[in-house]
This record gives sequence, structure tokens and C-alpha cells, in this order.
Amino acid sequence: MRFFKVVLILFFLFMLNTCSQAQQMPKSAYKSSVKIELGLKNPNYNRVLELLEKAIVDYPDDAEIWFLLGKVYGIKHRTKEMLEAFAQANKFSPEKKQKKEMKEIIDDTWVVTFNRGVEYANRVNKVERYAEETFSNWSDYPIYIDSLQLLSSEFTASNYNWQNCTSNADLAILLEKLKQDLYTKSLELYELAILLDSTRYEGFVNGAFASSKLNQSEKALGYFKKAYELKPDDPNVLNNYFAVLLNNKKYEEALTISEEILKKNPDDLNALFNQAVILENLGREQETMALYDKIIKQDPNSKDVYFNRALLYLNKTSQIAKELIALRDSLENNPQAQALIDRSKRLIEEQKTFFNKSELDFKKVLELAPDDLETMRFLGYCYINQEKTDEAIEVLETLTRKEPDNKEAWGYLSIAYTKKGLAEKAKEAEKKAQEP
Repeated sequence: MRFFKVVLILFFLFMLNTCSQAQQMPKSAYKSSVKIELGLKNPNYNRVLELLEKAIVDYPDDAEIWFLLGKVYGIKHRTKEMLEAFAQANKFSPEKKQKKEMKEIIDDTWVVTFNRGVEYANRVNKVERYAEETFSNWSDYPIYIDSLQLLSSEFTASNYNWQNCTSNADLAILLEKLKQDLYTKSLELYELAILLDSTRYEGFVNGAFASSKLNQSEKALGYFKKAYELKPDDPNVLNNYFAVLLNNKKYEEALTISEEILKKNPDDLNALFNQAVILENLGREQETMALYDKIIKQDPNSKDVYFNRALLYLNKTSQIAKELIALRDSLENNPQAQALIDRSKRLIEEQKTFFNKSELDFKKVLELAPDDLETMRFLGYCYINQEKTDEAIEVLETLTRKEPDNKEAWGYLSIAYTKKGLAEKAKEAEKKAQEP
């Protein structure tokens, strides 16, 4: 048996030598030599590739030669070249057995490639775990140096001097770079999986995720769109596509996907809330208000809904303020115009109503989240505009104690102190509002 193997190798080498001396070998000689070498226990794939690449020059329309070349490219993990060779093979009517084997090779390569992409993405979880544990206790950092070195070993070594890190700040820079490198490698593999089989949605979903982590928002959007086209009924695909549309302010498209989500689950409060946010951004206030009312009926403790609705009411007061300014200018030119006077009175009453509604919603938010500082600021503003000076001072003083650098809060507090006749306090608050 050993003697037989030696004979085969010598035969193959002889054919190679012949190839180098003659301009062209018979087609069957190329194929036989390749098949013999591939049948060995440890084939020399470099020699096989050399022979096959010569063969396709001599016989560019032979399906089997292209098939064999693609197969060896696959073994050598030269995936793009494998696909190109298989595509050439399919042009020249390969045998049914070869077509079947090409599909099997592509399917197997897809699985391996996709899983490698997942593996790189999963390494980010390890990086984040090491970061969390190290940042909480710097003295533990030496424990993780070897692990971090291993995670970064395939990237340019000079970029990762883990031994030279002397602080959390140094480490944070390296960790962020490593995460970006891992996501980049992961994305490359997902894109290769897409190239292998563009009919499978998983490559597009994961490719979109990796793209978003690399701040490649347009690419992420395109991949999620393709995943949605391939798998429109998958809840995860729908929700992720919706999220990336919303983040990219593609409100019309996001509204369409939101409606698809709500068709499947009409009472999904998160989906209803997100649709309300979209409608608000599209300027469709009545529909937005109707959705907020619907959500609150289903869940009276939806603090984010109360907050957003309160902001909508505040927006109404701002719109009315602009109209009142225009009416005031008109009245200066025609002070006896009763229609303008009546309109101004109605608008002032409407403004009071909206301030009151906004106040009630902001107070509800604070009942549900007593430490919501942003809500305190808005509530103080509502109180000031309703001449509720004592209430304004109380909430704004609480806010400035909790957040002493909030210049806007100090500005409102200065106004409230002035209304209350507390001149010195007003000056002090104004000074803090103006501090750089």
C-alpha cells in the first residue's frame, strides 16, 4: 500500500513536469492528475491549484475543471474565488452530481462562515465583561491581560499594548478599538455569508447588527430592509427593522412597519407608543393624542406617555404664543378691532387650558418617578406660566439642589423669585444661570 502511494505521487509530479515543458496537456490528463492527488491522505493543494489554474487557461469552457477548481478553493477557504469558479462551472452544463456537490459545499461553507461571524460578535461580550470587572476594581486588571491578548492576537499586535495600560482611561481606548475590530471581522464574515446565499435572511439581520455597532447606519438600514423582504413575518426582523428606521428618522417607512407590527398584536403597548412617537414627528398631533389616550387607558402608569403628552400640550402653548404675538401687532394698528380682541381672549384661555393639562401630566410623571429631573424643570416652567409662583419655587429649588449645574432651572428660578419679589435671590439665581 505504501509503495502504491509513492507511485501515485511520482505520477502526479511527472505530469506536472510534463505540463511545464509542453504547451498544453490533454484535458483528461489534467483531471486525472488532480483527482489522484485529491484522493491522497494529505493532498498538496497548492500543486493542485497550480495545475487547475493552468487547465482553465487551456480549457476555459470545461465545467468539470471549473468545478474541481472551485472545490479546492473552498478547501483553501478562498470563498469568493470558490463562488466564481462554481459560477463558471454552471455556465457550461455540469453533471447533475457536480451541481449537487457544489450546492452542498456552498451550504456547508455558509454555515461555517455565518457561525464564525457569530463567534467574533460573541467575543465582544467577553471584552465587555472584562471591562466591567476591571473598571470596578483596577487591581484585577493583570488577571485579564492574557485573555485580552488572546482576543486581540489576530489583529496588529502594535495596536494592542495591554501591558502598557496604566489606568482605566488607557484601557477604555484599547477595549473600544478591540470591539470595533471584532465587529468589523464579524461583519466581513456575515457579508461573505450573504455572498454565499443571499436568500437566507440571517446573514442580513446579523450583518445589520454588526453594521449598526460600527456606526454604519445606511448599511444597517439596507441589510434590515433586505431581511424584512426575505422574512416579513418574523417578529424580530420587524422590530429590529422598525428600530433602525426610527433611529435614522425614516418616519414614513417606520410607520408602515409599525402598522405591520400592530396587525400581529394590536394591544402591544410598546408598539402603540412607538407609533405615537412617529405620528408626532410627522406632525399628526390628533392621531398622536388619540394613541396616548388609548395607552393610558390600558396602562395608567405609563410615565413616558404622560411625559410625551405633556410636551405636546406645551407645544400647543408655544404655537398659541406665536399667534398672540401676531394678534398683538395687529391690535397696535387697530386697537378697536373687536374680532381681534375676542380672538386674543379665546387664545389666552386655550393657552391656560394647555398649560394646566401639561402640568397635570408632568405631576403624574413625578408621582411615578419622583427623581425625574427633566420633568421637574418642565413642571417649574408650567407653574411660572400659570402664576403659581410658590409651587414653581418649590419644585425648582428641589431641582437645583439635585442638579446644581442646571442653568435653565436657575433661569426659571430667577423668574419665579422676581415674581415673588425676592430680588436678592433672583440676582443670585440669575448669576448661576449665566455661569460658564
